[in-house]
Amino acid sequence: MAPSGRKRWGPVTIGLALCPIITFGLGSWQVQRLRWKVDLIESLEDRMSLDAIPLPRKVNLGAIEDFEYRKVKVTGHYRHDEEILLGPRTRGDGQPGYFLITPFERVNGSKILVRRGWVPREKKDQATRLDGLTEGEVTLEGLLRTGEQKASSFVPENNPEKNEWYSLDLEAMAQQSGAQPVVVEMILDTPSHLIKSELIDKDIPVGRSPVVELRNHHKEYIVTWYSLCVATTAMLYILMRRPPPVKKSPQMLPRHV
Repeated sequence: MAPSGRKRWGPVTIGLALCPIITFGLGSWQVQRLRWKVDLIESLEDRMSLDAIPLPRKVNLGAIEDFEYRKVKVTGHYRHDEEILLGPRTRGDGQPGYFLITPFERVNGSKILVRRGWVPREKKDQATRLDGLTEGEVTLEGLLRTGEQKASSFVPENNPEKNEWYSLDLEAMAQQSGAQPVVVEMILDTPSHLIKSELIDKDIPVGRSPVVELRNHHKEYIVTWYSLCVATTAMLYILMRRPPPVKKSPQMLPRHV
């Protein structure tokens, strides 16, 4: 007969014993991811603090990621007749609205996209914000950005034919407007609530705050995985400390007369 101690290591016990190892490994991996994300954010913040540089006439698309969040200058005029509304998207206070993306024809003959900022839902129609339609030649300073991935599978697909855009698909937007797949995002240097309200009243899109916005949930993941590691370790300890069940031998069974 096999020793009773071996029966402790059944499929359930083995599976439970693997849990602390796996969760500890995942927690440690998230620690590395957190360090990488913090370094990346610091690098982008340093890049954003540099002085603006002129945007080349023909942008090397393969190098855009190396210049993301870099301030650039462009001169030209807006093509308001080709504007794109991205959304609906909410602002920090939960107010629904849209991000306004307008093709920008530069003096050097090239064409890019400018993410001008956010407008409330009631000003979705261009006719309701005529004062914010900047005319003539202007020089802009904004952040060079890349596109974005769909937030989730629940986000509807873009419909360029109807000019309905739910995610920032630079390639498709550029193709529709005949621009380079390059977007410059306008920033608001003093993003106070009062100034934002004044801009909305003046039909001017509200630019983004001058901060690096990257998803960073690694701390929560670290807490989750290490907590599971501790919990499953405690469960395994309790299980191993529990005495194995005693199997009664035939001699101990009552005899029936």
